[in-house]
Amino acid sequence: MTNNLLNFHLKIYGKVQGVGFRAWTKKTAEDLFLTGWVKNCEDESVECEVSGKRENIDFFVNACKKGPLFANVENIKKREENFKKFKNFSIYY
Repeated sequence: MTNNLLNFHLKIYGKVQGVGFRAWTKKTAEDLFLTGWVKNCEDESVECEVSGKRENIDFFVNACKKGPLFANVENIKKREENFKKFKNFSIYY
C-alpha cells in the first residue's frame, strides 16, 4: 500500500519566518492530502517533512518556491527519506 507513497525532507531558505509560512505550509499540505510537520529553525529557515503521493509532493514543493504573500523564498533543499506514516500535518513550535 505504501509503494506509491514517499517522504521528503525540505529546508526552505529566505524570508520565511514572520510571514505566516508555517500556517500556509500546513494548509497547503492538507489541501494536497499530505501529512508531516513544519517548524522554524534557529538559522531563520523553515524545515518540514511531507509524506504522500509524488505528484502531490511535487506540487507542494513548487508551491513552496513562492510561499505565502510576504515570503521571499531563495532556496529549497529537498531530499527523499524512508517513508514514514504521519497521522496529520503538524506545526512544531
